[in-house]
Amino acid sequence: MAARTWLVDLPPEVCSALIDKAVLGRLGVVVEGRPVVFPVAHVIIDDDIIFPTNRGTKMHAALEWPWVGFEVDAVEGAWESGWSVMVSGRAEEVTDPDVIKRAVAKRTSPWRTGTEVLWIRVVPMTITGRRIDAETVS
Repeated sequence: MAARTWLVDLPPEVCSALIDKAVLGRLGVVVEGRPVVFPVAHVIIDDDIIFPTNRGTKMHAALEWPWVGFEVDAVEGAWESGWSVMVSGRAEEVTDPDVIKRAVAKRTSPWRTGTEVLWIRVVPMTITGRRIDAETVS
């Protein structure tokens, strides 16, 4: 028996649901002219990806050059299937206390931040996703 893989494009609403379900995402930014990827524990509020961060490289890079990439993925089974969702968007600081309160209430990740927490929002411009399924054929 052999396995055949099928690549399926995911509709935007499925992509958004997968981002919302994922606990950990990856934020791609440019630091000193080079791409860097940081893990972030995020939530979705009003279709935006929101995460806390401390002052530092990630925050500075996201706000200095606000076009960012964001990615979530999962592998299922023995590497037989999985999915990935990629977002291209604009990063900005969240200053609305109501949005921050909603993000704090929704956040379940145990990751901690320091005392000077800033909240960053990624406003998606494009969302694409794919699912890979393996089918056993004889």
